[in-house]
Amino acid sequence: MNVCLNLSKKQIRAEFLSLRNAQDLKKLQSYSMEIAYRVRELSIYKRAKAIMLYLSCGSEVSTDFLVKFAFYDKKEVSVASITDIKSSKMQAVRIFSLSDANQLVCGVRQPKANKNDLVSKESIDLVLVPGIVFSECGYRVGYGKGFYDRWLQDIDCAKIIGLAYDFQVIKEVPNSKYDWPVGCIVTEKRIIKVKN
Repeated sequence: MNVCLNLSKKQIRAEFLSLRNAQDLKKLQSYSMEIAYRVRELSIYKRAKAIMLYLSCGSEVSTDFLVKFAFYDKKEVSVASITDIKSSKMQAVRIFSLSDANQLVCGVRQPKANKNDLVSKESIDLVLVPGIVFSECGYRVGYGKGFYDRWLQDIDCAKIIGLAYDFQVIKEVPNSKYDWPVGCIVTEKRIIKVKN
């Protein structure tokens, strides 16, 4: 699918978002559960004491299974929380149950940010990120706002896992110096270790 390099990120985003939204939701839930089990078996997950996830919406890989696993596995769980839409800033906020994320910002579930629950990047052992499409070399096309690329700066790529359905992984996508790659992509069919 090298043809994607001739398309803009905007075109790729539209094409794959449409493809993802057209999938059967029951099938996507089943895939999401399989992805959660695969993540749970990774040695980086097993070693991690503190993890950060996104809270899924729409047809994204559902992270609710992973959040529940992480609590069961006695992990410290934080989630992405948007702080400034205009400048695409977000932070990590610790939650103690899924019900803590009872606000909607830009259609995304997030907790009310209490300064006692803010988590520093340095204390996070593993970050799970969403994407609309991923390349096999770890670059992602997200929703185009740059929240994750900005926040992930200075985090070791080996600590970042992209969650995707297998049809969302293609050979290459356009990327720039501002794009931050993931170290691993987990789908319902495979685990792709990226060589950055």
